[in-house]
Amino acid sequence: MALAGASIVAITASAALSEDPTLSLGFVATVAIGLVCCAGVWEMGREKIATSLWVYSVLGTALIGYVYWVGARVQGRLTIGDAHPNYLGLISFGFLMCAPALPKRGIAAILIAANLYIIVETQSRSALAASILGLFVFASLKAKQMKKGRAAFTLACVALLSTVLLLVYYDTIETWVSSLFFLNDRYRGLGTGFTGRIDAWQEALDLFQQNPLFGVGFRMHERYMTTLSSAHNGYLSLLAEVGIFGTIPLIGLAILGGYRLFRRAWSGDEMAIMGFAFFAGYALLVVFERLFLNMGNPTSILAWIFLMIGAPRSAAARTPLQSVAKVQGRYENAQALRGAF
Repeated sequence: MALAGASIVAITASAALSEDPTLSLGFVATVAIGLVCCAGVWEMGREKIATSLWVYSVLGTALIGYVYWVGARVQGRLTIGDAHPNYLGLISFGFLMCAPALPKRGIAAILIAANLYIIVETQSRSALAASILGLFVFASLKAKQMKKGRAAFTLACVALLSTVLLLVYYDTIETWVSSLFFLNDRYRGLGTGFTGRIDAWQEALDLFQQNPLFGVGFRMHERYMTTLSSAHNGYLSLLAEVGIFGTIPLIGLAILGGYRLFRRAWSGDEMAIMGFAFFAGYALLVVFERLFLNMGNPTSILAWIFLMIGAPRSAAARTPLQSVAKVQGRYENAQALRGAF
């Protein structure tokens, strides 16, 4: 809570010092309200969140299925309306990572496959990489719940199969990965600096160096960009916009939330497993997209809902009277055992 408050204060100061304080402060107000709502979700609808997530995934997948048939294509990339194809890939990533909340594993697998296909059709490399990482983290944490012998056998089989396939089909796999991520594409490949992103990252760093303390104003860095429309990096854009004083508490808040999620996921909490996998993928996606803290995007909102997850119900719901009753019960049980002997 202290980090959240410090973050709001810091980005408010940054907004007040920007060239358009009214607009920037409006974005800050949206973020403040959004963070409060994200935290409130766990207090008000804790028992219904899993259901809400799989309903969101089902309805969202149905929507992008419709978009697949009627949506426009820009240079062969599937998109929706006038939005950039990466935006469709971004929200599809959110639908994909919410699919494991569905009790029916077969249907969940279909939803995951459908969204992966849509992401490939959008040619959004960041969303594809984030999805692969998120699914890997989810599978790894679920494997931990298996019995040790079974988990070790499964991991050994997967490692052996992967090694054999890589050795036998190395050239094919290399070509497939290069094609899938457009690594050698003359317009979008490594030779173009990830479609000009490296130059944009440098420009964002220059903005930060010119305004190191409070930045140029929350959600204002786009006005100063000349290479691309934005920095295309959530971390660097944050540095450019809010400087050191705004970045440190916000990143600290995300790290703290991620660490709390990981601890709960490691202990076997199903919702935390899905949440940490979502956050891991999102953290990678932010390296290539400008949306570290964006309350206008459903995927970003979901990431922060998971990061603001509260304490487990068993600890959070226990009142002082309940704790006293629990201690009293233990005392009475001890007395009964003493009387028996």
